[in-house]
Amino acid sequence: MTIRHTQPDNGNAAPRGGDKETIMRNIVTPDVLKTMIPQEFEDWREAGEDLRRELIHAVMRDLTCPADWDMNGEYRSEFGGFFPVQVRFTPSHGNFHIAVCSPGDITPSWMVVFIPSSGRPFSVISTLPAYSPEVISHTLSLTARLDADGYSQASIISVLAMEGAQ
Repeated sequence: MTIRHTQPDNGNAAPRGGDKETIMRNIVTPDVLKTMIPQEFEDWREAGEDLRRELIHAVMRDLTCPADWDMNGEYRSEFGGFFPVQVRFTPSHGNFHIAVCSPGDITPSWMVVFIPSSGRPFSVISTLPAYSPEVISHTLSLTARLDADGYSQASIISVLAMEGAQ
């Protein structure tokens, strides 16, 4: 497994000595997420709950959750366990979810998926060759706006699919 290390940017770390946590920490930044290959995501998942949680939280930190929506990460296999990272965004009415799924054994790309509360049929809204929190956050914001404006699920999916094709 490849774990990328970086110096903390607090300006007071001693070049030698001190405790390990002060000197070196595992930090998963957006730039690291953009360069990870599918097998690295699988390696993080297989390394245990603590590292998987760290990876999921790194993704969650970068994404903007719409107001009055819930954001939930999959830490074990609550959502089926298909992806190393799966974060679900759900409006307060709970009629659907938007799932953000990482690359791994199933797909080499990031996927944004529309999932009705029944679980099917689901629709892949977009695939991204690299992690792009700006694009994903835009998709979440647009979905929230369309939902608040009373668009049907089919219309939301249609608009999101057109956005993803651009």
